[in-house]
Amino acid sequence: MAKNKLIPSWEPHGLAIQSYFNGNMDAQIGILMDDGETVFMPASIYFREKEEIPELEQIALNHCKGKTLDVGAGAGAHSLLLQENGIDVTALDIDPKGVEIMRSRGVKHTVCGDFLSYNPKENFDSLLFLMNGIGIAENLNGLKSFLNHAKEICNQKAQIILDSSDLRISNPDLDFKESYFGEVDYQLSFEGVVGEKYTWLYIDFDTLSDIADELAWKAELILENEDGSYLAKLSLI
Repeated sequence: MAKNKLIPSWEPHGLAIQSYFNGNMDAQIGILMDDGETVFMPASIYFREKEEIPELEQIALNHCKGKTLDVGAGAGAHSLLLQENGIDVTALDIDPKGVEIMRSRGVKHTVCGDFLSYNPKENFDSLLFLMNGIGIAENLNGLKSFLNHAKEICNQKAQIILDSSDLRISNPDLDFKESYFGEVDYQLSFEGVVGEKYTWLYIDFDTLSDIADELAWKAELILENEDGSYLAKLSLI
């Protein structure tokens, strides 16, 4: 593949986890930030074992119940742990490489696709968005679309388990957008292959709660950390 060729935004992510899965233990995903700085995230984070999962994510997994959809499942780390706990979990990811890896690792039910266009035959009791998975909403209007679609694929007493961060606390030096401070532009790369720019949403809990209430969801704060990160549950009203 040609160097520096722009490809779909998430493809470098898939290439990195595929490389790690195939034996490149040093595989890293490059993340070009709004301010021009590039930070690197090891692909190994998507292959963590139970003892490596942070407390916030462990608590989130313990809150999952019934038929569960793991959105943005990556390489299946969370789905595998849910399976071990006896949860009927479906792992959804937009990247076909990640879905192939999840199947190889033993995830029983996988779907390759976009959350907003996913129409399952059976509705879910829990939707799981970890590692700020709700960020795929991109912006506040996108979050409203996500929550409305969630109602369509959920049972009447369903819940959404998600984590996010208040960037005013966790990243106060970022050059925040005028529209909403939690909308950040990124580009991913892997070994010279660069993806198209995309917008990622970090939602502070108060704003999340207001939007949820507007759309007939009730927001509950489960865990809040000093760095601005938190774990929340949304329940249908």
